[in-house]
Amino acid sequence: MKKVQPVQNTFFPERKRKPPQLKWSMTILMLLCWLLPLAILTMAILTYVSNRFSGQMRENIEKSMDTAVEICEMRVEAAVRVSRNASYIPQIKESWRQYQSDGNRLGLYEKVTTFLEQMYRYDSSFLSTILYFTEEPERIYYSYSSNNYSSIKEFRSQARDSVDQKAREIDTGIGWVNEQGHLYMVRNIMTPVYTPYAVIVMDIDKDSVFQSVEGVPWYLDYDVSIDDEWVFGTGWAEDFISRQDTERNSVYHEEDEVAYVICERKMDNHVIRYVVKMDYDAIHYEKEAIRYITILMMAFTLPLIFIVFYFLYRKVTTPVQRLIDVASEIEKGHFGVKIEKKETSREFLYLDNAFNSMSDKLKNQFEQIYLEELALRDANIMALQSQINPHFLNNTLEIINWEARMEGNDRVSSMIEALSTMLEATMDRKKQQMIPLSEEISYVEAYCYIIRQRFGEKFQFEKQIDPELLQTEVPRLIIQPIMENAVEHGLSGRAGKIVLRIYAEEDKLKIAIINDGLMSIEDKRKVDDLLGSGEDGGEQHSVSLGIRNVNKRLKIIYGPDCGLTIKNDKEECTVSTITVKLHK
Repeated sequence: MKKVQPVQNTFFPERKRKPPQLKWSMTILMLLCWLLPLAILTMAILTYVSNRFSGQMRENIEKSMDTAVEICEMRVEAAVRVSRNASYIPQIKESWRQYQSDGNRLGLYEKVTTFLEQMYRYDSSFLSTILYFTEEPERIYYSYSSNNYSSIKEFRSQARDSVDQKAREIDTGIGWVNEQGHLYMVRNIMTPVYTPYAVIVMDIDKDSVFQSVEGVPWYLDYDVSIDDEWVFGTGWAEDFISRQDTERNSVYHEEDEVAYVICERKMDNHVIRYVVKMDYDAIHYEKEAIRYITILMMAFTLPLIFIVFYFLYRKVTTPVQRLIDVASEIEKGHFGVKIEKKETSREFLYLDNAFNSMSDKLKNQFEQIYLEELALRDANIMALQSQINPHFLNNTLEIINWEARMEGNDRVSSMIEALSTMLEATMDRKKQQMIPLSEEISYVEAYCYIIRQRFGEKFQFEKQIDPELLQTEVPRLIIQPIMENAVEHGLSGRAGKIVLRIYAEEDKLKIAIINDGLMSIEDKRKVDDLLGSGEDGGEQHSVSLGIRNVNKRLKIIYGPDCGLTIKNDKEECTVSTITVKLHK
């Protein structure tokens, strides 16, 4: 029976879909791979830069405010310390006692006034300093800085009663009185039995004490309050600030188109609040300026896109089209056809010459390509075989291990399993650079098992490992080469002990391999050459190369503060210490 052949449709032949032309592919590619990513990148950069600027601006403002408030705090504390001199220096007390004994009021006035002049007149923190005795409160003794006598008059007429009332309340502490634009610091001068016999009052120069807050960026105005009473400024902050928990750090706020930063400090059971108002429009102008600059940069890239497109069309698309036309002639069998040379670029001139040469020697080129394909195929086969051989060796070890178990030779079976573990570690089938510390220790245990079969009872191995660190990820094969170095150089065939100690130290993971051998001066020199920047010119075997490789890998992965060190300790042992970061 004859097989029926499918009937071909000669009236409507199947049409193959043609690929798009290069110029349209380039256009789509530029739109999708340049313009669209550029727009997305620009928006991402704009958002990032804007947020970054806002964060840095907020951080700079808050740090500047913290610094300014610390200066104000130091000045206020300095004023408080100076006010104690009236109590600590006995001149006031002795003058008062002398007056009580002889009744010489003029002498009392001269001594007290002289003391106030010497101690407080030239202190820039005070406009004036006033003192009165509780037995004669109507008489005041004072000192004032230049051109500030008016503060004495205002104290007598406006603040006398408020200060006296505050002095009765504060006992041995500091009191603050805000009266008619003046900020008075009040302190009682006490007898040895803590009974007040005098009151000293300082009229604080607020412009001097709080001047440092004017250095905050975009500063416009500031208000200061003590115990919720506004003592300086125009009082604008009272409409925006509600009572908050006292905190040491400054906080920046924006509210109702007002930008301000607030900071609260405690001092002697008093809460001092600093509020600085900033230029809201200037701050947001800088933010908008960054946005406009970014958008403008994107706008400037549009003409660049059209220039690049025109360049590619003229320098790439047109010459490629010529090559396509000549290639179609060669496809038809016209091997002697020549391409017309046009010096559009050095690269296309080279392609034109190569195309003309190909037309003459096409047969040789085909033969050469065929031979190259054969060679490439052979190379791929060899590469595949080189990948198969380690797997084949591992599988063969598994078969030998099974046979040893069948024969009841557990020692040989264990050695094969240890060797298989070491082979698995070196093959790195999963291509993992970082592995758990527990897996790295298993490679060390497999190596030590093989060494124990070699040295017998002369080799002792002890582990001191923090179990909480077993899941920490470390680079593959960093302990076994150091362990091998300790065995080969530390034991050298004699009886000895090696201790593996793993522990955490701050943010570092320490892996110490300790052997009871002691390095000689020559050994130290070789170790310094291996781990240092210099290159040891002598012949090196695999163990030396292994410790150098471990040190370089650790420094590449974790940085210069990690790596490998090999030193002698006080107990005449050699300690090889691997240092890695707990969180990379």
